Amino acid sequence: MQLYMVRHANAGQRRQDGRDLYRPLSNDGRRRADELVEVFAGCAIDRLLSSPATRCAQTLGPLAGDRRLEVVECAELWEGTDVDDVLAAMEQIGTESVVACSHGDVIPAMIDVLSGRGMPVSGRGCELGSIWVLEFDGGAWRSGRYVGGRNGTLT
Repeated sequence: MQLYMVRHANAGQRRQDGRDLYRPLSNDGRRRADELVEVFAGCAIDRLLSSPATRCAQTLGPLAGDRRLEVVECAELWEGTDVDDVLAAMEQIGTESVVACSHGDVIPAMIDVLSGRGMPVSGRGCELGSIWVLEFDGGAWRSGRYVGGRNGTLT
């Protein structure tokens, strides 16, 4: 499986009123979401998964429209989820090529745990709108490569 872990694009200031789940993308975030269509142009994508957060679903929205795919909510991608639960959910995907949108705590925690388990990692970071490319094969995580944000390429 090829797993592209995307950190949601810019959504402005975090809400303190308990409704951060519904915070939408900013204008800059919408531009980055549009750019992802081109970033993934040469990639096979079978499924789009998103945290329940509005900003994550909106980050994948243009890609979903371009590929005629549905953005499927995945509760395990939400902020604060235990990394073992995230990994278990992703390992159930099988052989599909998946773009999953999550948060700035979830993605680095995944990389740290997988690296600690011996997965080779190239690069470091988790900026808004950035991408990690992860390979899972034969029941094991084989590699992780940080692509970065606006200047990153998947090839």
